Amino acid sequence: MTNSISYKNFAQGVFDAMNMRDFSAMQNNIAENLLFDFPGSQKIEGAKRVVLFLTVLLRKYSTLTFTVSEIFTEGDRACAIWTNKGEYKDGKPYSNSGVTIFHFNEDKISYMSDYFKDTSFTNSK
Repeated sequence: MTNSISYKNFAQGVFDAMNMRDFSAMQNNIAENLLFDFPGSQKIEGAKRVVLFLTVLLRKYSTLTFTVSEIFTEGDRACAIWTNKGEYKDGKPYSNSGVTIFHFNEDKISYMSDYFKDTSFTNSK
């Protein structure tokens, strides 16, 4: 079993991928049947679909940077606390904060769920 340091690295890798807008490295750490629960949408199942969803989501922003302040692990679970800041394509500023819950199975991310402070963006743009 992977230790908590590796799970922290896997979780941090998701945010690094978002910041770089490059999911190739992250794909090594996610299960093919990854389930992603994202506010304002149906649950997304499958690694390829999740990566596509994240890619499309990021297209709403000309810039968006995530900063992870803490990642806690317990067994096969992790919780990342983050903030983000950026700009919509139309130049309007955007910022948010929240947590992402991760579950791991067979040393891969098998589940992710986001919880945001501000969910108004799910109904706009």
